[in-house]
Amino acid sequence: MEQYEINKDLNKQKNRPELLTVLCILTFIGSGIGVVSNFFVLTSYSSIQELISVGNLTFPGIDILLSVDKTYFLIGFILSSISLFGAYNMWKLKKIGFHFYTIAQILLLIVPYFYFQNFGFPYFGLLITVTFVFLYNLNLKAMS
Repeated sequence: MEQYEINKDLNKQKNRPELLTVLCILTFIGSGIGVVSNFFVLTSYSSIQELISVGNLTFPGIDILLSVDKTYFLIGFILSSISLFGAYNMWKLKKIGFHFYTIAQILLLIVPYFYFQNFGFPYFGLLITVTFVFLYNLNLKAMS
């Protein structure tokens, strides 16, 4: 009888909804890439600037590296890390993760306006952010 009670309690543990699992994995990938890429540029900023000025380094978007200072990548690294931290907490079914994630994503949409003169409206970024925040919000009831 006692064994049955223990098994019954174990089955009552919260399970992560499949949608939340998929969203978290996608966020781990996206924010993970943001963390790694911003960290790479941040730590090798002067070397990259030197390679660009000599002409040994060319790729699409190189003008971004020439027009912005190091703090942009530091802020990107911090916000991507916060987003990743939020996803980790949601993976662990903690509501606080939703708030960390949402704030970081909104700030990631806003920050480029402070660094780039003619930054166009990020329609696609906004669509992705709104979609993820909406879908994460649907899963808040599974979090504590």
